Amino acid sequence: MKLLVRADASVEIGMGHRVRCQALIHAFNQFGWQCQFVVDRRYQAFASPEDCFIGGQSEKGFTEKECKVEFLSLAEQADLVILDHYGYSAEDITVLHQHQPNLLVLDDMNDRGDFPAKWLLNPLLQGYSKQIEFPLTGSRYALLRPAFQKLELNQILPQQLLITLGGTDPLTLTLPILNALLASGFPTKDIQVLLGANAKNADQVIGFCHHNSIAVEQGLADVTYLMKQAKMAISAAGGTLFELACMGVPTIFAQVADNQTRSLEQHVPLDWCRSIRFDNVPEEVRQQRIEQLVEVINRCWLDIEWQENARKTARGLVDGDGANRVAKTINSYFAAS
Repeated sequence: MKLLVRADASVEIGMGHRVRCQALIHAFNQFGWQCQFVVDRRYQAFASPEDCFIGGQSEKGFTEKECKVEFLSLAEQADLVILDHYGYSAEDITVLHQHQPNLLVLDDMNDRGDFPAKWLLNPLLQGYSKQIEFPLTGSRYALLRPAFQKLELNQILPQQLLITLGGTDPLTLTLPILNALLASGFPTKDIQVLLGANAKNADQVIGFCHHNSIAVEQGLADVTYLMKQAKMAISAAGGTLFELACMGVPTIFAQVADNQTRSLEQHVPLDWCRSIRFDNVPEEVRQQRIEQLVEVINRCWLDIEWQENARKTARGLVDGDGANRVAKTINSYFAAS
């Protein structure tokens, strides 16, 4: 059985789409599926050589329309297509579904209007039209990497503040947050920085950390051991939100993209996390937000009762088995056909 995954990654797009689709690919591989990413050639620097690249080059450069048209013929040759791409409108998805009815759409915001799909996956509780045959919604379908399955959590209370602003840190928040933490008197020995492999300003952040004796790691394939050591975290609110929930890490989320809005609207009221928004303010206002974030961290760092309740709540939300759950559901459909 052949599975194609249409997803891109870049500094602007982030790495979240690719990471969660990699979790799905790993799960489908266990059922013997042949899986491959289909990637816009513009983003091949963030892809793998094994990926299928689409999109020609004209005098005006690459066009999304070229990619979409080219992908239709590829989709027809597959048994299943997974689409994780905000560049596809409801109309685009409708056309794709006409070429490949066995379509799984990954969604976050539920803001594209109605469109048809065999399956739709959203780790948030959202309502969709009857054009979706099999909706897979809620945190039990959160797509986490294999390392998050069947974890044994530390019995000793962790003591680190984990700072991780996504695969690319698109707003370059890590360094100013570190500066603000140090200015507030937060102990450097309690800070652990985790940078994505493609994080912006990585060299400056690593240099700052070494100069100030702050622990720093970059591009780790398995981040679970750092999350196990985290008493709290400062994090972007993409797919890492569900990873931190699974690990039971109380978190202050820095919202760095609009598509993180719905997840924060659902998770912040559960009181295992807080959030401060950065993506909708001009750069000169971000420093004020950073100082606000550091104030919240310093206050919550001492609130042991809140941390204990937050850990219990978060762990009850995500079990780490979402990718396997999705793959098993869809594979069973094909097995019964």
